[in-house]
Amino acid sequence: MKKIIIALMCAAAFCISALGLSACGNKKNASITVYAPDGAPALALAGLMSEETDFVEKVSYKIVSPEEISSCVTYNDESKNADMCILPVNTASKLVGNGQSYKMLGAVTHGNLYIVAGADKPTVTADNAAETLDGARIGVVNLAAFPGAATRLVLKKHGILNSVTLEGVAATQVTGTEAQYDYFVIPEPAASTRLNNPNLNLKLAGSLQSLYGENGYPQAVLVAKNSLIEKNPAFISKFMEAMSDGADWLLDEGVTAEAILNAVKSHYADPENTKPAFTAANLTKTVIGNCAIRFEPAAQGKQRVKAFLSELADVNDAAATAVSDEFFYCI
Repeated sequence: MKKIIIALMCAAAFCISALGLSACGNKKNASITVYAPDGAPALALAGLMSEETDFVEKVSYKIVSPEEISSCVTYNDESKNADMCILPVNTASKLVGNGQSYKMLGAVTHGNLYIVAGADKPTVTADNAAETLDGARIGVVNLAAFPGAATRLVLKKHGILNSVTLEGVAATQVTGTEAQYDYFVIPEPAASTRLNNPNLNLKLAGSLQSLYGENGYPQAVLVAKNSLIEKNPAFISKFMEAMSDGADWLLDEGVTAEAILNAVKSHYADPENTKPAFTAANLTKTVIGNCAIRFEPAAQGKQRVKAFLSELADVNDAAATAVSDEFFYCI
């Protein structure tokens, strides 16, 4: 009997420890949980994480890989889901766009996708895009995700979607020394990392944001559980104010790359198995500026978000879903 009891106790202990291996869904206390994918969205929270902003309520920040972020809002047991989460806008539309469980508080980033090419290639602008990219072969980093959807949308706006060949590539394939591709679409900070390597013969040839429109597009959004909004609207208001201040903090010349990196790295959900998106070498003020981090409240950006999602869906109905008015937190 003792052996049976010991075996059962060991099995239970194993199950408990296994549950802790998941980056999302492991809520051990009553703190408000805020999740974001590494990269530009994590930078948007860096000021709050660095200063441990006092919201009266205890806040627990978790930075996960971009591949994991969807799971942070999709558990069947809603108590395991993040209280607040930064998601790609098209992912948010598909997972929580009906407004039944989450509302969008605001847009967080507004485009960090850049066009790079061999040094001899012409720069791509809104005026010459149709002519310059017509018949081009373009390598897109993360083609299956938001970068691919945004690239297709921009090409359609310029009337050349069907005359351009798009192929998925890794960031390490972005080089100007081979003629396999005419142009590449690549996000920051990978864009600057490749551009700063003199052996790759690359140049900055444009940005997807400028080809789309003057103010770019809403790329990542912050959502919050309806239950949290209803229970603690004062906290929500303070958090939104802090998000607005966070963008200025990042660009303050007195704030070092080390301070920003430490803020992000100290909140990795799985630090031992996370390869940081940013390093001391690539986290410059220029790169931060290129990430287009600014908080635009839902009340201000609602129509902009709805229009962008509609455009994405028109190009590929699997890329985005129309969202209801209930999705937007407008006060």
